[in-house]
Amino acid sequence: MTGDSKLTGRITLDEAAHRLGCHVETLRIRVRDGRLVAVRGPHGAYYIAEQNLAELPRPRRGGPSLRTFTRAEIESSWALMDAVLGPAKEWANREIALVAELRAGPDMSRRLYRLVSVHRLRKLGMAFEDIAEELGISARHARRLIQRRLFIALRRHLTKVDQAAARRERELAKHQARAGRRRGRRWRRRTD
Repeated sequence: MTGDSKLTGRITLDEAAHRLGCHVETLRIRVRDGRLVAVRGPHGAYYIAEQNLAELPRPRRGGPSLRTFTRAEIESSWALMDAVLGPAKEWANREIALVAELRAGPDMSRRLYRLVSVHRLRKLGMAFEDIAEELGISARHARRLIQRRLFIALRRHLTKVDQAAARRERELAKHQARAGRRRGRRWRRRTD
């Protein structure tokens, strides 16, 4: 720091951002719109008082304001998925059944469980940080998952399940046909 008297007891915006755990541009925006008082130092760098930093609320990402949710509210968010999936006529029953299976056994498809959970918890009004903590993922991952279309992911999963079932049926039919041909040869009587 320089020896300038008006900068004594102040820290750079970079240092403040590091202490708060946010990006420096977040603090620059606050300085520009007047929410954070800063002084320009040598070479145009911003400096803020230590006291202002202590009073500054930690920046949060993720939209909705912080709110605590009870375990019952979080569990009731599964009903929100039924309301969302209901209008999809052709696939609705299968998608709702798939969501119920995911709820009962998340290990069935961990990726799909996370996608459904991010959508349902966001619909409940949770912030991304809270969703991330609930699911054991990063807030960035939660923000990325909310951008994916739930319907497409569910239908893709159901289509893969249908294709696997059809493949098993074809293999079983082929195996039974082979077994039938062998059985026929084995029991034929010789007419010599």
